[in-house]
Amino acid sequence: MATHEPERLAGWAPPEWFDRYAIRFEDTRLPKGKAKQTELIEQIGADGLRLLTALDAPDAPGSLRLLDRVQNLRQMWNQQYFVDNGQVHRRDLKDRPPGADRLVTPYDTDARGSVKRGIFWDGYEVHLTETCEPDSPNLITYVATTASTAQDVRLVAPIHAHLAERDLLPDRHLVDAGYATAREVVTARRNHKVTLVGPILASTSWQTKDGGFSQADFAVDGENRQVTCPNGATSSRWAEDRSQEGTAVVRARFPPSACRPCKTREQCTRSNSHGDELPPPQCVVDRNPTSPHTNISPGGPTAHRLALVGPSSGSPGSPLPRKEDGPGPWAVARVPHPSAWRLHLRGFDMSPHAGRPWPPL
Repeated sequence: MATHEPERLAGWAPPEWFDRYAIRFEDTRLPKGKAKQTELIEQIGADGLRLLTALDAPDAPGSLRLLDRVQNLRQMWNQQYFVDNGQVHRRDLKDRPPGADRLVTPYDTDARGSVKRGIFWDGYEVHLTETCEPDSPNLITYVATTASTAQDVRLVAPIHAHLAERDLLPDRHLVDAGYATAREVVTARRNHKVTLVGPILASTSWQTKDGGFSQADFAVDGENRQVTCPNGATSSRWAEDRSQEGTAVVRARFPPSACRPCKTREQCTRSNSHGDELPPPQCVVDRNPTSPHTNISPGGPTAHRLALVGPSSGSPGSPLPRKEDGPGPWAVARVPHPSAWRLHLRGFDMSPHAGRPWPPL
């Protein structure tokens, strides 16, 4: 408004706003005490509502409502606040949009909030691929920057396609936890003749958590299109289908005569059906830590390492660099996992970049 309608803003803005907002918010300190912080948060929300209401007034220039920053403000306000009996309140976390949709900074509307292994950050994720030949220097062959909410496993196929275009594919690709699934192992071998090496994502089913029978306890015979349960019963039906997410699965059904009298049925299923949804047989791989898919050791013929999955945080309020992070906002630190590197971007000052794109990573 100060840029497009300066006279209108000067004649309308409440005087206390100049004291409240003259200094950029990231250059100020929050008041001590939760009650005072809540009061400030709701005051900001009330001021935002007052501004948006003024912009929606019949005599307000319509061009102001179309400004990108005004639309961003409206979206952020709706995500963070609500009005109850004329009083502005901040939404509880569970009432705000999921991380993939929630704006976290007005300076970059593509940045998102995320958490991984106890680290919270607003911004992006950076994925690096590097060579790790025993007798050669390590060279970074690819850098991918994604939304912080993007699943790591979705990066494997695009990275392999990129490396293939430049004739940089390795024979073995060492990956950290989060990148390797049975499907990715098979796809990498089939499409690019690359052996994907890394911890296979563990099952998150209730059976695994509660000590029941998980998919890993069922023997899959893809050649004969048959599945055997842990108690020795064999499936009576085999059908290739799609899951709710659209991925290929095999739906195996067991005869009721085998499941109904089974004494351990509650460890297998809580439904009245007698089926199980499994990955396609070509995607069933060994989860044993000593298998070729999970035995991680750098070196060997043209091995690359994909990990370095670190938070790229450029939002105001990012923690200041720690001594162990090394000099500057870029700090690469080796972590105990033999194939894992982590990149932390800390203390990245956004003030010079307000209203402009971030510098390239």
